[in-house]
Amino acid sequence: KLEVHIRKYENLPEDSEFGHEKYRAALTESLMSQDEDEVSVQGKKTGRFVSHAGTYRSDLMSRFLAAVDEAADPHPPPRFTARVKGDSKELPLLAAKKIENRARQWMVSAEWLAREENKKYDPPSLILDNGCAWGDPKDPEEMLAGQKRVKEQKRVIAAKKHMKIEEMEAKKKENGTKKGKGKSKATTDKGKG
Repeated sequence: KLEVHIRKYENLPEDSEFGHEKYRAALTESLMSQDEDEVSVQGKKTGRFVSHAGTYRSDLMSRFLAAVDEAADPHPPPRFTARVKGDSKELPLLAAKKIENRARQWMVSAEWLAREENKKYDPPSLILDNGCAWGDPKDPEEMLAGQKRVKEQKRVIAAKKHMKIEEMEAKKKENGTKKGKGKSKATTDKGKG
């Protein structure tokens, strides 16, 4: 399904408002519609899939995917299972480690995100900023690379501190731990004579 969408996206008419590369980020497995087998009234599979889009999709995302669906597939597969549009479903946004698999702000409905039960989907691990092509000062990849550099620097500093502590402990063992006289004991010893 994703491969078909990518081929169709690359085959959009030149005058399409969605031909810009900035829309390419929406074509990822984690953002595809959920498909299920279509079942007839008699309870038998029809050989088609029913696609259910997530209710989180913005109008712009829905229009983009509709334009992609309408485009001709330049290399149709020999066997293709037809899909019919079903009702939208309340689907969660999926967390993804790879940035290219995360949703961008333009893809998610602001109204959907504003609902109390959906606010948990707002962190950058689920929804990233749109990027420079959309007018943001930086691309999410740049921001996350900067965060990774800072995290790595902190890890290096912590490792150096740990090594220094181990070196100090090793020196103590090497020199032997001599118990010195405490301050109060030293003053009482002076009085003895």
